[in-house]
Amino acid sequence: MTKKVLALMVGICLLGPGSVVSAKVEIIDRVVAIVNDDIITLSQLRKASLPYREQIAQSDKPEEVKKEMIASLELDILHKMIDRTLTRQEAARHQISVSDTDIQTAIDNFKQKNNLDQKGLEKGLEAEGITMEEYRERIKEDILQSMLINRAVRSKVIVSQADIKAYYDAHPEKFKGEKKYHLRNILLKAEEDSQKVLARLDRGLSFQEAARQFSVASNAKEGGDLGVFDIDNFSDAIKDAVLPLKKGEYSRVIPTGQGYQILYVEDILIAGEKSFDEAKEEIVDILYREQAEQKFSRWIESLKENAHVKIML
Repeated sequence: MTKKVLALMVGICLLGPGSVVSAKVEIIDRVVAIVNDDIITLSQLRKASLPYREQIAQSDKPEEVKKEMIASLELDILHKMIDRTLTRQEAARHQISVSDTDIQTAIDNFKQKNNLDQKGLEKGLEAEGITMEEYRERIKEDILQSMLINRAVRSKVIVSQADIKAYYDAHPEKFKGEKKYHLRNILLKAEEDSQKVLARLDRGLSFQEAARQFSVASNAKEGGDLGVFDIDNFSDAIKDAVLPLKKGEYSRVIPTGQGYQILYVEDILIAGEKSFDEAKEEIVDILYREQAEQKFSRWIESLKENAHVKIML
């Protein structure tokens, strides 16, 4: 154990009821991890895990389950704190530093992206129990990690055209667009009346005209026009009735809380569809990030193997 760590541990152990910090307040703390020349204390761990522990405490799970969840959570967070400590140490070894300007630029970008002013940011941090100083320190560590990733793994990340095409083909839900339905409806109060209207439709009456003549809904004058919808937002009964329909087709009678409906598919639209060329840049970013995270994780593990890490949780 280094002299630096030993001195810090002794300092923590000396804190107590009779310490110079306070004659009335007892400060109980201990070391939960040693990472080379640095330590992580229980109070630091408890502070980092506080928002998550509060969520667990407020749940309706049995007390024994809560204890197990908190123990697992704290071990998880401790490992992340060890990784961050190793990152800081490695940055110092390579003389990588982050300026106040870099930190402020990152904060300003975050505020702009999330449409926040300074007060809004501070209120959000306060809700999470984080001070502005702690937030700036987190931003600094994130930037350091990004710089280390660039230094340690960027040259090892290779994204080929074949990788990009394979990802595009394997994830059609991301790039083929979102299906939406332009719907019309006819609403009637009695099932018998709705069946009569359905028979008129089957004999060739146009849906718009039938809606104008018979529907009791407020949109009857517009030919029953409802607008464009994501079908997933509807009830199962309506989804089951609409999904088999093609453009220009109408459903059978659907019992609903408002009465009896007949739905008509005016059009089926694909919103947000991207061609392979349009999606390439986005896919490169995704694949690069995935590879970089994997390689960074392996790099962190190699740091641990060559470091003195001791967990005492």
